[in-house]
Amino acid sequence: MEKIKSYVDRFLKTNKMKRSYELSSLEIISFMKETNGADTNKLFSMICTLFDYGYAKGYRAALAEMRMKGARA
Repeated sequence: MEKIKSYVDRFLKTNKMKRSYELSSLEIISFMKETNGADTNKLFSMICTLFDYGYAKGYRAALAEMRMKGARA
């Protein structure tokens, strides 16, 4: 977990977080409710899904940013 935190900290030193593309409170609460009493395999699967979701949100953010930069050119 420390490696992940360190990676995020390094990323944020040179990049600004865009609030519209991060996990919302409701998304996090929903995830936490799903993990309540989950066995290890299900928990692992849910965490993987959460990371996939973050990747998808980041990918969409990158596409949106590229479109905006293209519109300004």
